[in-house]
Amino acid sequence: MDEMRDLAGLGSKPLFERARERLLAGDLDAADTLLQRGRSLAPDDGAMAYLHGLCLMRRGDGAAAATAFTIASRADPRDGRAVLMLTRALRDIGHTAEMGRLRAELARDHPNDAALLGEIASDLLEEGDEPTAAALLERVIEVAPDDPGALHNLGVACARLGSLERAETLLRRALAKGDRGKEGGQSRRRDASEAVLAGVLATRGFGDEATTIARGLLERGAEVVHAWTVLGTVAARRRRFGEAVDALLEAEALAPDDPGVLSNLAGALDDGGRRIEALERWRRLAATGHADAAARVRLATRTPAVGEAIRRLFPLSGRIVAENGGAGTGTVELDEVDLCADQWHLIDGDGLALDLVFTPPLGRDNFVVSADGEGNVLVRDDLERRRMDDAVVFLGGTTNYYHWLLDTLPRLAAIEGLDGPLLVNSALTVFQTRTLDLMGVEQSRLIVSDPASLTRFRRLTVPGLVARPRRVDGQMDWMRPSVGRAAAGWVRDQLLAGVGGGASKARRIFVSREGSLFRRCDNEAAVRAVVARHGFETVRLEDLSFDEQVSLFGGAEIVIGVHGAGFTNMLFAPRGALLIELHPAHHLPEFYRHLTGLMGQRHKAIPGVLTQALRPTLEYNWNFRIDPADVDLCLAAL
Repeated sequence: MDEMRDLAGLGSKPLFERARERLLAGDLDAADTLLQRGRSLAPDDGAMAYLHGLCLMRRGDGAAAATAFTIASRADPRDGRAVLMLTRALRDIGHTAEMGRLRAELARDHPNDAALLGEIASDLLEEGDEPTAAALLERVIEVAPDDPGALHNLGVACARLGSLERAETLLRRALAKGDRGKEGGQSRRRDASEAVLAGVLATRGFGDEATTIARGLLERGAEVVHAWTVLGTVAARRRRFGEAVDALLEAEALAPDDPGVLSNLAGALDDGGRRIEALERWRRLAATGHADAAARVRLATRTPAVGEAIRRLFPLSGRIVAENGGAGTGTVELDEVDLCADQWHLIDGDGLALDLVFTPPLGRDNFVVSADGEGNVLVRDDLERRRMDDAVVFLGGTTNYYHWLLDTLPRLAAIEGLDGPLLVNSALTVFQTRTLDLMGVEQSRLIVSDPASLTRFRRLTVPGLVARPRRVDGQMDWMRPSVGRAAAGWVRDQLLAGVGGGASKARRIFVSREGSLFRRCDNEAAVRAVVARHGFETVRLEDLSFDEQVSLFGGAEIVIGVHGAGFTNMLFAPRGALLIELHPAHHLPEFYRHLTGLMGQRHKAIPGVLTQALRPTLEYNWNFRIDPADVDLCLAAL
């Protein structure tokens, strides 16, 4: 080009102007040549160095860009934009420590520059550091409370962190503050806010509004992948797996390598029984480093990793020797079987029984690595092996209050006449020790097994085994109770006989979960104020001994609170007592409705809206908010 041949006669200013034009036109080579010449004439010119840094970043030369931005920042130490771009160049070349130091200084030195702080937060979001981004965006909102970009980004951060209600509020504010009908960046940001809002609403259970927003995006051709994903998510939550697959296939066609799309599609295909198609997506997802997908592939292809094995589920209750002609409860005698202590997974040959498992841990500590929905499971095979040659009677147990009282202690009714040590979970809690003492079990008879081992038992007797609800894939239906009226009544009578002292006066009890790390009612204080007007006293069960809890519930007229193991104490409440459970809408296990039915009591439930996702736990453990007016109306009607 003629203008490129005549650089010698140009000064730094015209070189700068021509370089900027070339950069805007996308002619990076020409812009670089002009800027190199300009910087040779004016090596300390901050603007020239900054523009060259932008050019070098677009050319992928992060190291040279970092040098240019360093010169630009030294030329004008007050110019935070140069330092911001320097941090991005340092990120590109892997100098994360220096990048982090400069970011911290930048945020400290420009506390009121909302635009600059917002840019730093955007970078943090892009890198997946949502907590730091959220903290920075909170500062931005203090400076510029109506900035739709900051409101959007903080909404995104909150959504990723699981703060669903806050995310929804922020995204609605971002949409309200943004200008409708504008083209370009503002229109794209509005579409992005709607897309994230639709996802949040779908997760919170507001499927109709989420669907309306997603369909509007599709009509405009905006955020199409996200919109199809939302439609698939809503359909899957409603167990319309065909609709879910159709929507997610549309998303996959547009974003075939998106991990979120692949995960949702693979899950919907599995739920719809389309195993082969699901496996193909799990394979692709595993290639991205997704650990759960990789485990599913190893199970499906029968290629366990070192330290793993594949087992076939079988119902241990199928081996019950019926007692007195009964078909649902009995005793099983087992020889040469393995137990994963405390979790109580039982291995017999190539089979795995889950009948003794009640509270399996989440994550890597779970003995079961993956399950295929067809009765096959991938399990750990790397535990230390131990052996027990003495004949042992299995009691089992868990530190979960409900499962201990109503799934474990009933076995004691069947151990009369059975000699030998009694196998229990390690690290017994105070309430476990107390209840065993009340039921006449001597501590000297108890034995434990190392929870980090797989123990082979020469002879294991499992008394009082109950045929538990089971899903079609062989897994236990973890959310359905199995205790019967006779067993619950026997445990109640045994424990009340030991505690003695009689019931307290009739009381209305509000059970607090304030301070709990999960399944928390976020506006408990407002609910507490309402129930207080109806004569309720607030108690924290964790502050009471087992005997004190028995006495408290022994005089309960009405009990209200968030679904939790403390409601097992309804076992000791009088006939006709009322339990009112507060819970996230659409997520209430049957345990206490079942228990109150067994005990001749009444049950009500008041649903609330999800506010905080606590992944990877199930949604009934997520935090929520109750409308105090709903509580007031319920109590006033009694």
